[in-house]
Amino acid sequence: MVNETEFAGKVVVVTGSAGGIGWEILEQFVARGARGVMSDIDEELGRPRAEAMGESVSFCPADVRDEAQVDALVEHCLAEHGRLDIWVNNAGVGVHTLALDTTLEDFAKQVDVQLIGAFLGARAAARQMVAQGGGGRVINIGSSAARNARKGAASHCSAKAGGVMLSKVLALEWGEHGITVNTVSPGLTDSWPTTRYEGPSEEYRRNFLRMVPAGRLGKPAEIAAACVFLATDAAAFITGHELVVDGGYGAGKLSVHADTIME
Repeated sequence: MVNETEFAGKVVVVTGSAGGIGWEILEQFVARGARGVMSDIDEELGRPRAEAMGESVSFCPADVRDEAQVDALVEHCLAEHGRLDIWVNNAGVGVHTLALDTTLEDFAKQVDVQLIGAFLGARAAARQMVAQGGGGRVINIGSSAARNARKGAASHCSAKAGGVMLSKVLALEWGEHGITVNTVSPGLTDSWPTTRYEGPSEEYRRNFLRMVPAGRLGKPAEIAAACVFLATDAAAFITGHELVVDGGYGAGKLSVHADTIME
């Protein structure tokens, strides 16, 4: 049963939340009593979706690669809702090409959005949390790619791995202020199509599922539930942690098997 007052009085900002996993994260927080800011570069999609969620949600367009826009997002949050308690760095892009074919522009784009963008968002949020007192929660959306290298994903794996370590460093630095910083790392999640990414091919999905003990793709609601948990009072002593939500994909190599394991 959803506790509709669990986050009453709390304000959450979710970047890249006009659709997909980000939208589900914001919706779950709002369903539990939070007010929130939907932020996305896609204003055409995001603004009407935010309006449909009611007065508790406002919309603010922002490119997380731009320091001024990220700072303006915090100012919007304060102007509309008066405070900031939870910040979720969800914005991401898909660049999947073999390293020899990857341009510097494409490599940098993924790092800029998913690593530098996460830093800018976390820093802006934490500055406000420190100023207002009372602590806060920063949650970075990672990926199973942070720990599992794969062909065609040099920029993606690098950016996500960097994000996991970023969370750990920030947890060390901000613990004294009562701010927890954690990473939620999804496995392959059924969140397509989006306006910017059609998703992996059917062949890729089939091959990926052969390595998932749960035998299915993740659901956006399951990723969102992990984020919600890390923002509850029950998770107040959890910081610098990577919570992997991947159906067991990262546990080992499911494809390595035989009728007789050892002679």
